[in-house]
Amino acid sequence: MAITSSSSTPTSKRLLFDRRYGWVIDEWKDPSEEALSGGRGMFCIVPLAKGFLKMASNSINHAANSAVKALERPKLFSPQLLQPNLNDKLHKIKSLTNSGTNSFLPP
Repeated sequence: MAITSSSSTPTSKRLLFDRRYGWVIDEWKDPSEEALSGGRGMFCIVPLAKGFLKMASNSINHAANSAVKALERPKLFSPQLLQPNLNDKLHKIKSLTNSGTNSFLPP
């Protein structure tokens, strides 16, 4: 088999199972080019999809729990109760920035 330049040879991709990583997409590249780039271009689909679904599920659960909490106790989220607390926090932040000190960090 003759070695040709990578511009004339299309890259070949294949889906294979690796015991360490699970199902991965492997892409063959010219070794001389790959040595300079520093990676094989492999990634595992199953853990990526699992992590994405877990994050989406957690976000949906948090949003649903917050909505249920707001519907069960609407007085906790009334603007009359939130406004004074928000104003207090904003004044505290403003005074910290004006004084030049940060009480959140240790001295």
